[in-house]
Amino acid sequence: SMKLPTKIRVGRRWYSVEVVEAMLDKHDMGRVHYHEQRIQLGRTSNTTGKQFRPEQIADTFWHEVVHTILRDMGEHRLNANEVFVTKFANRLTEAINTAKFE
Repeated sequence: SMKLPTKIRVGRRWYSVEVVEAMLDKHDMGRVHYHEQRIQLGRTSNTTGKQFRPEQIADTFWHEVVHTILRDMGEHRLNANEVFVTKFANRLTEAINTAKFE
């Protein structure tokens, strides 16, 4: 499983990364708080109480990073498209997880 960073820079902004017990909003696994420059990730589901697997948390992290990248690019319509963000983030996660460094 991937080690999460404590901070990540996107464009000129630094975002802190924080793992909390559970997200406040129902069905949220993670969220970007743009004005606080903070990515928040839940450890457990606030609907079922079940713990997320480390891979799910990592996938959620990259999903939220995609949101910050699209915002930085000014791509607000794409950023609001959760289906696009999810599909893109899933592929990004897979690319990162399978990258081979010789």
